[in-house]
Amino acid sequence: MANHWHYQLMKHSDGTVAIHEYFPLDDGDVWTENPVTVTGDDIDDLRRSLLLMLLDIEKHGMKEYTT
Repeated sequence: MANHWHYQLMKHSDGTVAIHEYFPLDDGDVWTENPVTVTGDDIDDLRRSLLLMLLDIEKHGMKEYTT
């Protein structure tokens, strides 16, 4: 089965929360070190990104950011 990344809301040790790209893998999950930024080529591109982020937050909830 192929593993696909998704946006993941993560709680950092300082209490802040941020959205990261999250990669569930068979040998252990990994995520981006830095939170994602919201940029795009146009407003529709931004809307798509924000919608995907919101849908993934609803689906996957929040995880603790650990190093």
